[in-house]
Amino acid sequence: MHHRRSFLFLLALTFLLLATHLNAQVTTATLYGVIRDATGAVAPAANVTVTNQGTNLSRTAVSDERGEFALPALPAGRYTVRIELAGFKTYTNEGLQLGAGETVRQTFELEVGQVSENVTVEAAAPLVETASAAQKESLGTQQVTELPFSRRNLINLVTLAPGAADASVGIAGNGNIRLNGVAEGGSTITVDGTDAVANPETRGMGQYGGQSQISIMSVEAVAEVQVAKGILPAEYGGVVGGQINFITRSGTNQFHGTAFENYQNEAFFARDTFLPSTSRKPQDRFNQFGGSLGGPVIRNRVFFFAAYEGYRETAGVIVNGGGPHTAI
Repeated sequence: MHHRRSFLFLLALTFLLLATHLNAQVTTATLYGVIRDATGAVAPAANVTVTNQGTNLSRTAVSDERGEFALPALPAGRYTVRIELAGFKTYTNEGLQLGAGETVRQTFELEVGQVSENVTVEAAAPLVETASAAQKESLGTQQVTELPFSRRNLINLVTLAPGAADASVGIAGNGNIRLNGVAEGGSTITVDGTDAVANPETRGMGQYGGQSQISIMSVEAVAEVQVAKGILPAEYGGVVGGQINFITRSGTNQFHGTAFENYQNEAFFARDTFLPSTSRKPQDRFNQFGGSLGGPVIRNRVFFFAAYEGYRETAGVIVNGGGPHTAI
């Protein structure tokens, strides 16, 4: 009986770890590396340390007999790769940007010398992802924060990806996305790998009826937008068109925050062509406001991040028409 309970416990733990691993492949990155010397020979037993530049959290690995190493489940962000091996100079690669769901394969070349000597290289991840057949488009923090969107609507950002189009029809109202020509019901939307569709019938980004001006979440809380299409791996199950995954921001060792306000009123709008010259323009006020704040709770260990966005809208409409009358 005791052995049976132990077996069931191990079986449940295995399924739990497997589910966690599959989810992590969507929201995190994987770095595959090959370490060689100047002659092209592989360099086994090299110590590899990968450090997140924002949180200073690090992961380590050792290259095998073929000079290869793998570091899965790396949170999206900017990384420093440090490689040490006796008889070679310490190699440091700064500025390696890893996005959500990316599988990056890099080759690192060591120079003969003392470990105390350093070789520093600044490079980015390759534009062509050779380790996966999925079509992926990652829009990073720079695009999210700097590109102008009408009323800060995330749909305008998603449609920048090839094969993504706005399909605002159906019972979910505004906010539906069509990927690779497949109807909106064939795509899904997740936030940090968790299902976040507003309406399971049409999988829209907006709320029911499209009444909310804030789609899914505030732009201030988004660090990266990943659009995956085409031949999708198993972790993107349940869809045939593609998946849109929003990765939220997190705190770092540095305090950082934002504040914004988007204000519009009738003074900035053109006069309606059918409005009589003796009538005033109807009142039309829109105020969208909010901000964010993040930072360390315990440096290098615990971080926090919070964002808020709200809106107030007042719209007036003038209707011109005749009253009821009786013909004589």
